This record gives sequence, C-alpha cells and structure tokens, in this order.
Amino acid sequence: MSMLEQFKEYTSPVLGRYFEDFEVASGKGCYLYGTDGKEYLDFASGIATCSTGHCHPKVVKAAIEQTKKLIHTCIGIALYEPYGSLGKEIRSISPIPNSQIFACQSGTEAVESALKLVKYATKKPGIIAFEGSFHGRTLGALSVTTSKMKYRDGYEPLLPEVYISPLDLSSVEKIIKEHQIGGIIFEPVMGEGGYKVISPIFLQGLRKLCDNNDVLLIADEVQSGVGRCGKWFAFEHAGIVPDVITLAKGIASGFPLGLCVAGRELMAKWSKGAHGSTFGGNPVSCSAAIATINVIKEKSLLEKTEKLGNYLIKQLKKLQKKYSQIKEVRGLGLMVGVDFCDNAIVKKIMNFCLENGLVLISTGGDGTVIRFVPPLIVKKPQIDKALEIFEEALTK
Repeated sequence: MSMLEQFKEYTSPVLGRYFEDFEVASGKGCYLYGTDGKEYLDFASGIATCSTGHCHPKVVKAAIEQTKKLIHTCIGIALYEPYGSLGKEIRSISPIPNSQIFACQSGTEAVESALKLVKYATKKPGIIAFEGSFHGRTLGALSVTTSKMKYRDGYEPLLPEVYISPLDLSSVEKIIKEHQIGGIIFEPVMGEGGYKVISPIFLQGLRKLCDNNDVLLIADEVQSGVGRCGKWFAFEHAGIVPDVITLAKGIASGFPLGLCVAGRELMAKWSKGAHGSTFGGNPVSCSAAIATINVIKEKSLLEKTEKLGNYLIKQLKKLQKKYSQIKEVRGLGLMVGVDFCDNAIVKKIMNFCLENGLVLISTGGDGTVIRFVPPLIVKKPQIDKALEIFEEALTK
C-alpha cells in the first residue's frame, strides 16, 4: 500500500492538504527530500514552524540528549530543568518585565491559555478580536477567528461575549464602552488573513485604549514571533509592549510547544490549578526550544532575517511591476505574502513550483495569497533560486 493509499484508508478525511500526493522522507536545512529522492527548496517551513531549518544539528542534539534523561513525567507531578530554563530564556528576549511562561502544546492552546488568563484576571467576560484574524481551531480560539468562516461552520454557538471589530480604533472604543471587555487579541501580521501587516499607528492607539480602560492586550505571535519578522516579536516594529504574548510554531523548530507569556504580577492572579496541561512543557520540546533560541542568537538570525526579508520583498515587488497577476506584495522579515487576483492562479503557481523543486503554500480568506516563509537560516542564493522558479511559474 502506498503512502497516499495508507493515508486515505486510515486517517480522517477532515485533514486539509495543499498538495494531493506530495510525499517526503526527510529534511535537512532549507530542503525537503521526497520519497523518490527529489530535492525541494522548502519555503513553507511547516507553515513557519521550522525556524532553524529541518533537523538543525544543535536542536537535534539537544532533543536527543534530553530523551536519554527524561522524555516525560508532567510538570504537575515533578519539576524538571528544561521547563524553568525555557522560562529564563523567554524572559531574556521578552519586553514584558519579569515575564513568566505557561507551556502547552500548540498555538491554539496558547491562545486558549491567554483568553482564560485574561478573563480570570480581569473578572470581565468580553473579548475583542479583529476581522480576518486567525487564532486557532479549538473552541475559544475559534471564537476569535474569522479569517475563513468555513472554520466556524457547524460549530456554533461559540464562546459568548466575543466581539469582532474592524481595524478601526473608534469601533474598538465603542465596543469597550458598551460591554465589559477584559481583553483584546490581535496579530501584528495577520497570518491566515493574508499576511496583512497591521499599522504601527493602529497598534499604538490600541495600547492606549487598553491602558485607559483597564483592558489587557494579547499579542498573538504564534506565526510572526521568534524572529520570523526580523525581531523576536513582530509587535516590536510598532514600539509597543502587550500584556500577554502567545507563541508556538517556530519556538521549538518543529517540536510541539506553545507558550502563554505574561508578567509576574498578572500571572499571580491565576490561582493554582485554574489551568493546566499534561503534556505542556514536555522536557524534549522545551530543550528543543532553548536550542532554537540559542541558534537564533548565536547566528544573528534576527539581523539576517530583516536584511534578507527586505531583499525578498524588493525582488518580489520588481516582479509585481512585470506581471499584472500580482496585486500586492506585503510582509515583514521572512513572513512575506504575494496577493493575486484569484485562487485558481495561486493553485497553478503552487503546483508548478512544486514540480520544479520549490514548496510554496497559500493563505488568505480566499486563498489568493502565496506566502514566502523559508527557514530563518536561508541564504541569499536560495532566495534567488526560489525567485527564479517563482518567476518561471508566472511566465507559464
């Protein structure tokens, strides 16, 4: 039985996929290798997850060494070193003073944790989210998600007292005045909403509104964080500091890990046992995350990401001038989206690129955006190769 036949026979059809029969056997650095041995330049990175590339030797070493000592016990039963050490590493990069972490397993769980923390600490039930946002697929996270209404179909009623606002400060202020709002959640760069960069002026205004109305601000950095946008956190481009940060995807280079980050004073309002997780903060995942942060620091990947991201955007904007199919190029660092007129074009381009050794995937409410999210270790020649294949697809 082939891999595809096995998948269809033994797994749920609910799982959506970008490609019908793309099968891989291994990965290394910026490349994936098919079951037939074909090499693919990976500009999807497991949806912005393999931040240090596939199987980075330092991440692999850290994970292997940890598996020799302790794979799991649950932090609720016994303390183990990687959990606390990861908290210390996050504090070293977090602009939130005296930050502490709650560890879980994914981005959607990190969002659930943040929503629960904010509601619990403020004793106010209302949450504001923004049109086109994606925060996850579990019930609470789904309630603040509107990037695709398909994600919500069949699951209503969702979490009560969630208010979806346009990206307009007057609309946000009106909701705050009319309801008991405990928190506002935002993505600095909308991921599934099409890689739209939120205006720094808007985010600065949002911070002021929260300060003036005792509302907590949650920055969803699940896709945009951990250096993806040229800084540890994308909100740093706006010069603000949120009250809560959610992290996942790139934090552990592919190992399942989510984090809810907040200051000591706010975390202290969450009474013992009010939230928890059996697998959250798994020793192996925490070790991989510590190694990931260290690689980003040691290799100066923040600076390189900002530089190469600017180069990538510049080159893509040149293609925009040449090809009328391209509507807009936007992004920060190595989180770049190319918006097209329709999703039929996007699907054809993705398939052509895959056939020619380049993995690109789509995003956006209507699937009209192709995203460029290579590992942060990518080099300029690899970007040039990706651009070459992408332009060839445009000419076809």
